[in-house]
Amino acid sequence: MKFLKLKSIMKLKFFTEHEYWVWIMLALVLFFGLVGRFYDFDDPPLDFHASRQLHSMLITRGMYYESLEDAPQEQRTLAVNQWKAEGEIEPPVMERLSAWGYRLIGEDDLRVPRFLSIFFWTLGGVGLFLVSRDLISAKGAVVGLAFYMILPYTLFASRSFQPEPLMTAAIIWSWWAMVAWAKKKTWLSAVAAGLISGLAIYIKLPAAFFVLPAFVGLVLSTGKFKKILTNSQVIVIAVLSVLPALVYHIDGFFISGFLQAQTSFRFFPELLVDPFHYLSWKDMIDSTIGIEFFLVGLVGVLLIKEKSYRVMILSLLIGYFLYGTVFDYHIVTHSYYQIPLTPIVAVGLAAWAGALVERVKGRQFFALIVLSAVLFFWMAYNFWDARMTLKHADYREEANFYAELGSELKDYSVVAITPNYGYRLGYWGWKQATNWKSVGDFVMREMAGLEIDREEMLMDAIEDQDLFLVTDFEEFESQPEVREFLWGTYPVFDEGDGYLIFDLQDVN
Repeated sequence: MKFLKLKSIMKLKFFTEHEYWVWIMLALVLFFGLVGRFYDFDDPPLDFHASRQLHSMLITRGMYYESLEDAPQEQRTLAVNQWKAEGEIEPPVMERLSAWGYRLIGEDDLRVPRFLSIFFWTLGGVGLFLVSRDLISAKGAVVGLAFYMILPYTLFASRSFQPEPLMTAAIIWSWWAMVAWAKKKTWLSAVAAGLISGLAIYIKLPAAFFVLPAFVGLVLSTGKFKKILTNSQVIVIAVLSVLPALVYHIDGFFISGFLQAQTSFRFFPELLVDPFHYLSWKDMIDSTIGIEFFLVGLVGVLLIKEKSYRVMILSLLIGYFLYGTVFDYHIVTHSYYQIPLTPIVAVGLAAWAGALVERVKGRQFFALIVLSAVLFFWMAYNFWDARMTLKHADYREEANFYAELGSELKDYSVVAITPNYGYRLGYWGWKQATNWKSVGDFVMREMAGLEIDREEMLMDAIEDQDLFLVTDFEEFESQPEVREFLWGTYPVFDEGDGYLIFDLQDVN
């Protein structure tokens, strides 16, 4: 009787079409993904590439204080000066949106940019599900979305205040718009594809490596080359895709000139012929995406049935390789350069899952039970692991430390060896200091062929300065010539838990 009862239940729509399985799993993915991201929501954003986040934090605060009439004039001036001193790397879209958020709630609350990053990343997840569903199947798309939302690395990355969450979301939606255009070939879908693609590349130029190859692969696989070149819709999509970023960069490099300093230390040709460089690249993929996921996703792309879509995603992998070749230094030193790879791998994993479920057509119910159990365990494990990491990494005292230090140093000119180029002191301490370069900074400049006289640089840095502050003792120890010079030449002005200050106006 029990067996017959089970058999009758399995004949219900839920078990035959498995429509509700998709919705239940989507709810679980969003639950783990969003609860994990909103955990410890108000902790200062120092848990992921702090220098990059502090850069955006200083810019946004300056934008906010610029029009904050009830703030003290001295504070307003300093905030704006800190903003302008940062320079522009890309259009400050996330910073401007966050500044508007500050005005809306009436204070510079760092939960605003964190919320925006989480929102945009999740919005990208919606787009990823729709793209994967169109290319593969809804069941496979669930697996791809789970990877995108609950991979530990992206869980942390998507909480960070930088352009990548918004850029990645725009890249994914550009794929969706391209697929929609390929199906309909209407002018409305063409303009939509061009505008969304243009937005992605405008937000951050490297997005071009994940937008344009997809478009080229899609159009080349669906028509003859001569026909494509004369297709007015293809031309409109291409023009709209590159026009906003082109205008911005022409102005930045050749008219206003605010981007001219951003081309330094980006490309090192000698790395491309160094075998160890590619091992480092592999290690970076492993530490972020996971080399097993990367390889499985790579093969999974081949399982996409429709040729045009398969070529489209394969073209993205070529785009990723070109991207890593152009940004050869950053691809092995800045982990967030792997973020746009995540949705590509997710599509490959979705293809694997879709093919697996389809292969066991007669036993889909049991296959989905097994898949549900595996996904649930993987999501729960990663969620808990991320939660414990966030719980044990509390940066609130760090903010208080630099606020107090900034108050003590308010009336002095300072040279500093501190984390993140002095940004922590600048943001929470409201104190601008001359940053003494790290060992890594010197190495990068030497790789670029610059001749560096560190002793001369040190003399220039401390000239007419009052104090030399040290809070990054690991960096201080890694530069013995600086350490020995300061200890042998100047007395200690003040010393405490986590800081050491030398008096540059006195000599031993």
